[in-house]
Parts: sequence; structure tokens; C-alpha cells
Amino acid sequence: MPRSLDRFDLMHLYVRIAETGSVSGAGRSLGLSQPSASRQLRELETLLGVQLIVRSTHELSLTDAGQQFLIDARRLLADWEIASEQLKRNRETLQGRIRIVAPVGLGQTVLADVLSSFVDANPAVSIDWLLNDAPTDLTAEGIDLWIRVGSIADEGLIVRGLWRIERVLVAAPESGVDAPNPEALAAQPAVSLYPYAGKSLELQGPRDVVRMIEPTIAISTDNLFAAERLVRDGRGYAALPLWLVKSAIDKKQLRIVCAGWQPPPLQLSVAYPHSRYRPKRVSAFLDHLKNEIPKTGAGILAL
Repeated sequence: MPRSLDRFDLMHLYVRIAETGSVSGAGRSLGLSQPSASRQLRELETLLGVQLIVRSTHELSLTDAGQQFLIDARRLLADWEIASEQLKRNRETLQGRIRIVAPVGLGQTVLADVLSSFVDANPAVSIDWLLNDAPTDLTAEGIDLWIRVGSIADEGLIVRGLWRIERVLVAAPESGVDAPNPEALAAQPAVSLYPYAGKSLELQGPRDVVRMIEPTIAISTDNLFAAERLVRDGRGYAALPLWLVKSAIDKKQLRIVCAGWQPPPLQLSVAYPHSRYRPKRVSAFLDHLKNEIPKTGAGILAL
């Protein structure tokens, strides 16, 4: 029978299998061969007396017992880590793993650069950098920190709105889009970015005047990069974040339209589970975000 410390190793492997959906992938992340990872999984199932995982040719799924044990294993591992870190709280070097969900567009660009500088400064910290714009169950997926564009309505989480993302109206120079005011803009073809623009578009103008227009939508997409590409190809105008289009504006691949009017900014928030204790490395990463995002010059400003 495994020693007590071995049981934590087995639980750690099991949690990684559940997160990666792969026995071999989980093993590689922990420095184990595929045969060793499979043997340790069988050892854990024998120890518990239940089947945790069902494997087929193409996929891996958790049994009902496996789903319940995943919750228990994460809690036990978290408790162990809390006890361990509290004993070492005076240690200056940060180490361990942070599991983060970030928005797809920002997570590939601006936030990826911020992440990279954090890892440079803290090489003993490993990051699971998961890109997803959809709502996320932090507890079920073992997420330490969620970075999201837009509001987060979940009473089970601590939510902090920390930044605003500036947006602008842009079109290709040769697109023919010409609109001196919001009413004229409404008649021009638009590329709509779901879910941040829909059947109506709010525009803020001089002296804080607000106008609502109904765009003539030519193309609707849920992907930032596709929207920017379509606008550059002359398919219409769009309301896009400044961080995405600033370079194209500087290169004159895009131009501002309906000067003096712009969409309201989007909120960029962070959320994390309620807990009696948050690992020092997670707090350090959050501080790093707060310090570094406004320095990017990407039109993401502190609230």
C-alpha cells in the first residue's frame, strides 16, 4: 500500500489527468512515462476500490465516482498546499502552478506578453494558460484566476473590475465608408462582433451626448481577429478594441470613421473563488497584472 506522501502524488496525477484529458499528457507534465502514469492510475483505483476513468479509443471520461473524487482530491491537495506554504511563507521565491482562464483575443496578444514577463521574473512558477471567452466554472475546473471581458455575475466568486478597454470605429481606407455623424453611419455596411455588438450600437459623442444606432450588419462574427481582417478587406466598419487595431491605424491599413464618436469602453475584470487562503503566487500574478497592463499602451486603462 502506498505511503501517505505517495497518495498525494497519486491524487496530483489524477487531477492532472482530469484537467488534460490524457493519461500520457498528464504524465509528461509531471515527468512520468505513459506506462508509469497508467500504472499509478491503476494503483489509485485499486487503493480506492472504484473505477475513476473510462477510456475508449479516442477519448477519456470520468465516472461518477471519478467526478466526486476529483472534487475531494482538489480540496485535499489545496489543504496540503496551504499548510505547506504557510510554513514557508517567509520564502521569497514563488513556486508552484497557477491555472488561469483568459479571453481568447487578449490571451494571445497583450496578456500573453504580460504573462511572459511574470514567468521571466518567477521561473519556479508554472502556468496553465487557458483561453476561453465562455463562462467558466472555476471550482469544477480547478481555476485559480479568471480574466474576462465584460461583467461576471456569480455570487460564488470574488469579482474585481480593474480596467476599461477603449474601443474605436474603424474602416479600411478604400472601403467607401464615410459617415460624419451616427445617423449616416447606420446606413453603412457593418461587421458586427458578437457578443459586444448586436442589433444596436451605442455611441458617445461631444459633450457626452449619446446616440443609439441600428447598424446595417453585413457580416457578424464572434472572433476578434476575423472581424479585424474583414474590416481591413473593406467589408464595412466595426467597433473594435484599440489594442487590436492601433498598429493597423498607424500603418494606415485602417482609419477612424465618424470622428468624435466612439463606442463605450468594455470592462476587463478578474475573478477568483472565495477561499480562506489564496496562494502567494496567485496574489503576485494579480499584482503583476495590475502593474503591467496599463504600461502596454494598448488602450487598456485602470478604472
